[in-house]
Amino acid sequence: MSGRNEKFGATAGRVPFESLTALSPSKGMVEGLAPWHGYGSCRGRPVVAVALAAMVLVSAAAAGQETASEEVGIAPPALAKSGLCAVGIPQIVLLVVFSAVVFYIVNWTFLDVRLVGTNEPMWSAVVLAGGLAGLGAAVLVPLFFIGLPLGVILFAGATITYVMHRNNLVVANLRVLTKAHLARLRARLTGKPMESEERGPVVGVGRDIIFMGMDDLPIRLDAANEAPRQGVQEVERIFFDAIVRHATVVGVLMRGGKAQVRLRVAGQVISGGDPAPPGRSPATPGQSPEDSVAEQIPAALKQLAGLNPEETRKPQEGRLRAVVGGQTFELRVKTQGSVQGEQIAVRVIDLAGSRMAIGDLGLSEEQVQALSEALAKRPGIVLVSAPKNSGLTTTLHACLRHFDRYINTVVAFEPHVDLEVENVQHMALSQEDGASAAEAVREQLRLAPDVVAVDSLSSPEVAAVLAEASRQQTVLVCLRASDAGQALSRLLALVPSPEALAAGLWLVMNQRLVRDLCPVCKEAYRPNPEFLRKANLASQRVDVLYRPPKSVAVEKGNPVICPRCNNVRYAGRTGLFELMAIDDEARAMIGRGVNVADIRAHARKSGMRNLQEEGLALVIAGRTSIEEVLRAVKQT
Repeated sequence: MSGRNEKFGATAGRVPFESLTALSPSKGMVEGLAPWHGYGSCRGRPVVAVALAAMVLVSAAAAGQETASEEVGIAPPALAKSGLCAVGIPQIVLLVVFSAVVFYIVNWTFLDVRLVGTNEPMWSAVVLAGGLAGLGAAVLVPLFFIGLPLGVILFAGATITYVMHRNNLVVANLRVLTKAHLARLRARLTGKPMESEERGPVVGVGRDIIFMGMDDLPIRLDAANEAPRQGVQEVERIFFDAIVRHATVVGVLMRGGKAQVRLRVAGQVISGGDPAPPGRSPATPGQSPEDSVAEQIPAALKQLAGLNPEETRKPQEGRLRAVVGGQTFELRVKTQGSVQGEQIAVRVIDLAGSRMAIGDLGLSEEQVQALSEALAKRPGIVLVSAPKNSGLTTTLHACLRHFDRYINTVVAFEPHVDLEVENVQHMALSQEDGASAAEAVREQLRLAPDVVAVDSLSSPEVAAVLAEASRQQTVLVCLRASDAGQALSRLLALVPSPEALAAGLWLVMNQRLVRDLCPVCKEAYRPNPEFLRKANLASQRVDVLYRPPKSVAVEKGNPVICPRCNNVRYAGRTGLFELMAIDDEARAMIGRGVNVADIRAHARKSGMRNLQEEGLALVIAGRTSIEEVLRAVKQT
């Protein structure tokens, strides 16, 4: 790996969300869904249309070649002429049908590759080449009833290859040529609805987002209890906009018949827009709650999540999934009543982006190597720390993925199990009663796991058990702290004695999340020489730094909206880390009870770089701004 990832949590090779709108057909990316989850027309592709039409004409001309040859030389008997015409007409009909099928499937492929987010040029070329090869074989092979089957085989081979590839990228309900898909086609052709279609229509079909249950089947609202259509449409709009803008939390607050939508994007709270359509008030005097778009949103969202839409006071929790642009997101819905009105918080989880390895977090190459070496040392302790909402659990899960979970037994204790790592035994652990929590950890340690992880350590009893376990197992400890020194100090305060910790501690890490500058609209400027001197950068050649633009560009009297960041000026986040390696000298200092400040000073002399220095490296590289680094470092 070289350098740092562009995004904290981004998945390489996927279609960027900012291009989804441009890629969608005029009535939505997934409009129709029939019969291949159909996607519109072939407008804008005249070259392909002309090529396939030319093949049809050549096919027709070839089929009639024998008939035309009758005009040259001796004419055959009447009976022979009649038989020849009878053979020529079926040839033309079969070629036209085959050409129409090729044209339809090639058109579908061009649109489908963008929906599933795969390599568009390669797979479009594969299917198109298969179609042209199939038509060519049907036309050019002298014996028609050999050339046509050969052409069908060539085209079917290319098509099935793509179908197998794209089915591996989408959820079960969006796969084609499967048993369920063929059953839907049969039901559509016969006019008999499937058992699952006896309820209301699939929510989201015909627009840019599809809501699905945790069983990967589309959500169908019961016709008798279906929320008003406008409420469902507003929920679709809110969450499509939230996903496109990379929001991690969507909040809906009801205040006096009005709905306030808030999005948490890159750690910052922004407005999610007015739920009411243009020219219509969310709630006007004399208007019933059923007629208010704002009042319909909570009921529609709770129905989608499988909750009781009539309950507005007691807390409820539910889950559902949303599919946007071939990517699947899990929505965790929590509702809570209050005196002012109902509140709904929805956590948006990118299922693909959440499966990160340690190389995807934003660590530099040297830091990745240091962390990998510390995790490879057994037994021992690795301490990971961060302030609240700084990606601590994400880093813990990335460290767990570093181990071979098929060979090693890995157990993770967390306050709440929201996401799970494959082949890791996750257990919810409340540390309010320290003795009970310590006993729960001790019970698992009797099974002799290879790796034990504890998120948000706060109990001295649990810390004592982990210190003892570090003599035989690899122990990952996460706790809240503002820097590596404070993390070490808090861990020392939890364990019974410094000697119990000194023998097995290998690494202390602290982290922050910083926002990446938008690569489209970031602004270059020359740094002040005085600033470079104070930042110890005078010896380096730093000609240009970057920052958010100071003003919004105006074109024809209207503000110019950045297509990448929507004028937020930042796009995505990356991790900012400081690593304090514990060598033999530092281990001896811990055992003697030396002050943590002296241990940190020793680490600095050994080459440790603090958060500010790591942040300045990102600033010099043009990844983020000085203001963003200062904001992140000040978090406690």
